[in-house]
Amino acid sequence: MVSKCLNSNCSATFQYLGQGRLFCVDFAEVDRKRLLAGKPLATPIRNKVSTVEYFWLCDKCAADMTVSLTDTGEVRLIPLQASQTTRANVA
Repeated sequence: MVSKCLNSNCSATFQYLGQGRLFCVDFAEVDRKRLLAGKPLATPIRNKVSTVEYFWLCDKCAADMTVSLTDTGEVRLIPLQASQTTRANVA
């Protein structure tokens, strides 16, 4: 259950769906894509029954950051400018 902003430097607590930004990550889908690419699975390192997890960023953090997945399936925060640069380089 989401209770706090994903940013470890932030102390904001989750209270309402209309505040901040909620991210849904389906690690089963991540694994399907990794299998098709011939890469090892990401979920064996996870000790969760459900493959779906939710992550929340408060309004302040969501204005500057977004959620991204590493190649190993780890969730991390990245600055919005970096994510926009990455998208521009891919397109």
